[in-house]
Amino acid sequence: MRAALILAVALLAGAPAIAGTADAAKPDETALRYYASQHQRARVEAETERLRRRYPGWQPPADLWTARAGGEDEDGLWDLLAAGRDADLGTALVTRAKAEPGWKPSAALQAAVAARALRQSCLSLARTGRWAELAIFSAGRRSEIEAADAEVVWAAAEAYGRTERQGLALDLLRAVLTAGRFGPEERRVSLLRAMQILPMSDVDQLAALGPARDLDAIRVDLVRGRIGAVLHDEAGQSVPPEDLAVFQAYAETAPDPDQAALVAWLAFKRHDLPTALTWFKRAIARGGDAMVAHGLAHTLRLLGLRRDAEDVAYAWREPLVNNTLLFIDLLEADLTQEDPPAIEPERLKRYAEVTLATASGEGAQALAWYAYNRCQFDTALSWFRRAVAWFPKEATVYGYALSLRRMHQERTFLDVVNRYDGLFPRVVSLLFQSAVGRPMSCETAPTRVARTVTGPVSGYLDLASPVGAAKSGRVPQPDEVIANRASAAPVIRRSDFPVAVLMENDLRAAPTNSPVADAHWSDRPRGRPPTVARRVPGIGPMPYERYGFSLLPAWNGAEQASQPSAAESPAPRGTLWADERAAQADEPARGQVQAPTIPERGAPTTTGSIGAPQVMRNQIVREKAP
Repeated sequence: MRAALILAVALLAGAPAIAGTADAAKPDETALRYYASQHQRARVEAETERLRRRYPGWQPPADLWTARAGGEDEDGLWDLLAAGRDADLGTALVTRAKAEPGWKPSAALQAAVAARALRQSCLSLARTGRWAELAIFSAGRRSEIEAADAEVVWAAAEAYGRTERQGLALDLLRAVLTAGRFGPEERRVSLLRAMQILPMSDVDQLAALGPARDLDAIRVDLVRGRIGAVLHDEAGQSVPPEDLAVFQAYAETAPDPDQAALVAWLAFKRHDLPTALTWFKRAIARGGDAMVAHGLAHTLRLLGLRRDAEDVAYAWREPLVNNTLLFIDLLEADLTQEDPPAIEPERLKRYAEVTLATASGEGAQALAWYAYNRCQFDTALSWFRRAVAWFPKEATVYGYALSLRRMHQERTFLDVVNRYDGLFPRVVSLLFQSAVGRPMSCETAPTRVARTVTGPVSGYLDLASPVGAAKSGRVPQPDEVIANRASAAPVIRRSDFPVAVLMENDLRAAPTNSPVADAHWSDRPRGRPPTVARRVPGIGPMPYERYGFSLLPAWNGAEQASQPSAAESPAPRGTLWADERAAQADEPARGQVQAPTIPERGAPTTTGSIGAPQVMRNQIVREKAP
């Protein structure tokens, strides 16, 4: 069919150009008569109005609705065109041209056949998603596209928008709307299609090209677009109160939860939390998805209803990973306090189950700090071990080392310190501290009993009440949680896993035969060479560097500590690191034992009379594991 039309267009190419034969002083009524032959009254009215504006005093022909467009004996050809029988039309044109030498179709028929071929080419490319080809095709035939019907214009504009040519899409839609060829309904659809590919500011420009009364039917759609623009921080966009009231009235009765959710997100962005809470609840009641629940949980969190926010995030954790992360973060702030509130075992168990299911390093270290600060050191050690495996950041490794020391696992403690030598200064600084340290609040506080607190902080336990200590907030061991799971553990041969592996730090390397190295390692026993950590770019100096010890150069050749260190440098805005730093600044310290002042050069340490350099030689450096 398309091939037949192309053949017909090629045949017609030899005919005189339509524009060239038209009388400049007389309006071209070809399009008008074609629309009338197709009984497209809206387009006839628009074309009539355009011709009247361009040619004052012109009146439409009296036989507009009765005359047959074209030349003599073309009725059959027009019937084929109107019926959409393009293949038969192409065959008929070729047959007649052969039978009647010198015969040419009328100008009206030529225009109609060319318009049909253009339409089929554009819509075929659009249906198959070949937007880049359609954009190139439309750019080369701009005048024909502007004169085509609405569907062709919309397809070309969408092709421009999908290929990052929004400027061309705006120019095309502006040209056809300015020409006045479209009726009110086509104008409204043009604006709705434009909202999908253009910024709302461009849509507002197009909306101003015609009577405002024509847009009353799509006012809700335009307001919805403005709300979306505000939520996406589009410059210069706002939602006037009268427009918001119209959309809220619509969303009140709309069964679609997304409409109520839009109102909720806009209120949330404006920090109108009570309004956001009402609309988020309404959206959830109408079948809102996990993202709506995410907004509801954040709104509850900001309103101080943290327990409710925790329950919402937990209930919607599986459909959306953001809710899982929020659930972990909500309770983490309380679990990591130095003197944490007692939390019911059921909540701790639920938190532990999610932590294990997602291998969350943040969740594991939160449970570990909670257990540590409640003097459950064996449980803290188990959770810290997992946290270090999943997310070995400095605070987690520091807590792991503290727990090892509390459990008197001195050899493993020294191994951990050595493994992160060169990377985490705070961990290495533990060697300069007393193994006893200052007493913890859970060790010095008198025996306290608990009662459940109600109100805004419901779910926590008041340790000052005389109700009994059954709910003391004991953290379950990871193995307990795993044993209580309904699903059985997979069968695996003991000889396959786990197997012994070397846990060497990748940042370690054998020292060179430099005078500095010889001065520090000359009294070490010979055999396997000891390992020395390399410097890590972005990390501050190690505690022992003030005593003359130096790390090996970093991978980029740097020999000095970075200043400021990565931990001291400002965090990029909008990152999780920035949120964590802000939270640490606002909240009390997360229960870690404060490090005492590092002694000056040559001063004895609290562990005895051995100087700090000797401590480093005996404890920091170790031989490679066999």
